[in-house]
Amino acid sequence: MEKIRRYSPVTFRHTPARTEERNGWEIVLEYEDEAKGPFLIDLSHIGKWDVQGENLSTLRPAGIIIPEDTDLCAFTEEYFVNLIKWNWATIWHFFQGMPEFADHFAFTNVTEAYALFALLGKEVFSVMEKVAALDLLSPERKPPFLMLGPVLHIRSQVVVLSREGDGSAVLVGCPRGYGQSMAYGLLDAGDEWGLKPGGENIFTRMTTRMHK
Repeated sequence: MEKIRRYSPVTFRHTPARTEERNGWEIVLEYEDEAKGPFLIDLSHIGKWDVQGENLSTLRPAGIIIPEDTDLCAFTEEYFVNLIKWNWATIWHFFQGMPEFADHFAFTNVTEAYALFALLGKEVFSVMEKVAALDLLSPERKPPFLMLGPVLHIRSQVVVLSREGDGSAVLVGCPRGYGQSMAYGLLDAGDEWGLKPGGENIFTRMTTRMHK
């Protein structure tokens, strides 16, 4: 049987130093010259599911309680769960393989329908101020939290993971067809701070530290 090949909606004009094939995707683990950030990381390959229904509170994907408020997020080392509205939530799966809930009728695999980026580094909020009118630094909100709104005029999910100096992190998800435009727009907005592509290993190391 011919192996299925999957392709990210994003291509960076930088040379990968290390790559890995996973679930049909070629994933960049590391780029050349990653000594200093900030970084823009393509996470479009991670598993993504939509779950919809009138009784989301009764569902426990991977044992996780779906948040009851739209600005709250459930974050584990393996999963990220966002409530978009009362009957719709999204799940991002950071590990390899299919989760146990994948075959349940309420969950729809939308991995290839969306692009997903991580921005890492103390300058990421300065970058985001240039591309979105969202108050990501509101003291009333404690990370991790979700905000919905346009980024570069593209309908997006924006998650603030951390506001801890060099460990600051923001996730931006948008429809797949806008992925390349989003990547170019973010890199252009962050050019004055030296924003550049980073490999998945940078994001993995950061989330591992967060869960220790």
